[in-house]
Amino acid sequence: MKNIAIEVFGSAKLILPNRRFRLQFAFLVLLAALIPVTELLVIKLFTDLVIDGGNMELSILAFSILGVSALFVTTRVVNYIQKTYRVKFFDKSFEADDRERSSTKEAWEWAMALELVNVLSFITQILVIAGFFFVLNWEFAIIVLIAALIVFEIFGRFFRRQQIIQRGFVEKKRSKQEVRPADRLGSRIQSAEFVTLLASIFTVILIAVLIFFGVTGITELSNTIVFFLGLRLLNTTYGSLAGSLMRFARAKANSF
Repeated sequence: MKNIAIEVFGSAKLILPNRRFRLQFAFLVLLAALIPVTELLVIKLFTDLVIDGGNMELSILAFSILGVSALFVTTRVVNYIQKTYRVKFFDKSFEADDRERSSTKEAWEWAMALELVNVLSFITQILVIAGFFFVLNWEFAIIVLIAALIVFEIFGRFFRRQQIIQRGFVEKKRSKQEVRPADRLGSRIQSAEFVTLLASIFTVILIAVLIFFGVTGITELSNTIVFFLGLRLLNTTYGSLAGSLMRFARAKANSF
């Protein structure tokens, strides 16, 4: 985890020329964090409607359905804004940077910048999801948070290893040595898929714990369903984070 934090914040300082751009960058990351919270809220409201909707008045039921629909649309709109605005943001940020660099270096810096947003967004989303779980059941939420911290530590170790590998590829290219595409791409993909597999194992363990909590009544039925879908969302986010981290390692090795 420490390796990821050092590289991410160090890279942010390199590509963001001043405080104004850094604040806008933080806004982009926080905007991305709203997406899983809203999605989990939609799942929670939907689950409550399915379970208790038959006991509601028709007007309240209709209002609730409209609310769920509005929240779902909001997540798509926020996701669209976040992904499209970051291109304009980095375009302005690079224009404000007076460093001289080749077109190849600039291309790698663009790749690094976009992956930097992804990495920070995915990490924030994972922490926000774990935080949302505390609202539903603090006991299960603590277990999820501990598992997330362990996964972050594993990711950090493999990320550091991939940095060393990618820098080795760069040095070989500079010394005119041949680097096979299968080696260059295979190393990154294998690392990403392996840490994703490890994260999935933790998710399976959490699902087993959740089943126990649900059967014994520690968590309510509606919350158990939300937890299950939330864990699936977490697992998907872990996979996305793993891929972004390895692509970020490659871009960083080629740009700075």
